Amino acid sequence: MNEKFFEQPLENYLRTELIAKIKSLLEERIKKHIEKERKRMPRRSIRERRKLQSFSLTYAALISFADIDFEDLHEETKGETFSEMLMRLIEESGEKNSAIYTRANIDRRHFSKIAKHKDYKPSKQTVLAFALALKLDFDQTQKLLAAAGYILNKSILSDLIVSFFIEYKIFDVDSANQALYKYNQPLLGG
Repeated sequence: MNEKFFEQPLENYLRTELIAKIKSLLEERIKKHIEKERKRMPRRSIRERRKLQSFSLTYAALISFADIDFEDLHEETKGETFSEMLMRLIEESGEKNSAIYTRANIDRRHFSKIAKHKDYKPSKQTVLAFALALKLDFDQTQKLLAAAGYILNKSILSDLIVSFFIEYKIFDVDSANQALYKYNQPLLGG
């Protein structure tokens, strides 16, 4: 896939996500400031208290919670190891094992080790490569990562880049690796 195809959308996506992260940090600081001011409230006038309450409500509305309920995510993946989940997802895809591991840039011996060892602990890059090869959506990717003990964290640049490819349905490990390489991030695969 041509790198130019996703270069500008990727930069826009990164910019948007980084702005969201900065906004979140500011909101956290504002929340701490509001709590600090509330403790001093008995010493304030009624007018000052109303101002603070209005300010507090405005910013409380801006604070959003994570898209994922990690307790539910844990319950859904409890009992199924990464290896078991991967094999189930490959079977559900209807494709051959070799087609999936080849698309994920995983060699046959590495895949065989994953398939044979129920408690195999892959690297995060290996899990993400399989997620792209299997064309998993964001939630499915989070579940596969959780089975291996990871999460997709948009505070980490490499995770943000992979999130872009998942959200825009660009399920090409080579293209994702080109973008990761451009930003000096670890490459996907094994």
